[in-house]
Amino acid sequence: MTIATPSAGAAVCGRRTTVLGLGLGAALLLSACGGAGGEPSETAGAPTTPAETVTDTASPSATATPSVTVTETASASPTEGDSPAGATQGYTSESGVFTWRFPETWSASQEDYNEELLDYQGVPYEEVLFQDPEGITQYRTTTGLGPTDNDGPKPDVVEVLEAEELPGIPVNEGEEATGSRPVWYRASLYQANEDVPDLVSFEGGEFLLSVQVVNISEDLDPEAGDDSHWSSWFYEQPPAEGFEAGAAAVLSGSVTQDAAEEVTGLEAEEAMRAFLETEEYGQLRSVATSMEVTAP
Repeated sequence: MTIATPSAGAAVCGRRTTVLGLGLGAALLLSACGGAGGEPSETAGAPTTPAETVTDTASPSATATPSVTVTETASASPTEGDSPAGATQGYTSESGVFTWRFPETWSASQEDYNEELLDYQGVPYEEVLFQDPEGITQYRTTTGLGPTDNDGPKPDVVEVLEAEELPGIPVNEGEEATGSRPVWYRASLYQANEDVPDLVSFEGGEFLLSVQVVNISEDLDPEAGDDSHWSSWFYEQPPAEGFEAGAAAVLSGSVTQDAAEEVTGLEAEEAMRAFLETEEYGQLRSVATSMEVTAP
């Protein structure tokens, strides 16, 4: 598999799309993109639903200026029982399809948007980055992707530490759907192996915490750590008007080992597991699970 060259956004050449900066500090190489209604090509030996892959990326600046208005809608004094994020702001993507809520101290920036690239099923390509001010956590959303053929190297899944179904998020359940079924939030602990020894994602140590919002087929265990884990890595949104299938969206965030050690004061795997009890993790989780979707 060809490894993508890092950049702040995505390069689109014909119908071939490279998506950068996923929650593994990583990327998907998306190929064989078809036109409207096109079917994904399959990789020999890979599951029917493509698997997530990783490659080096540079983290975009946390000070990037959003290109759309961010409106504060919550009180600065959260009451007991509120989200761990406390006071939040709302952010709607340039296309108007996606809305997230994020802590008022975080930044949100539209990294890329191209309404002329209705590359798949009438949905524009766009990429939004959310980051905390200390650079400990980030959450990146890449939407409007085409069908994929993807078989790059993957880290070991140590354990899925948390999984929760998100029934309020709509999906495409039609016959043309490639990634429908229930939407789940999951937080997974990954470990580098000989296939992925030099990724930027793992420069902070051998472990990485990845959070994702994904479709998981009803016949699969959302907490599985075997190969079936990699069959669920994207969210398929409802179709645009005039289309039967929805476009894929990669929604993922990450925390490196050195960041977890700094926050928790612990080391290695112990630090990664303890990070789930921190305010920083609560904020990251709240961003991921706040998503609202309107069919384009």
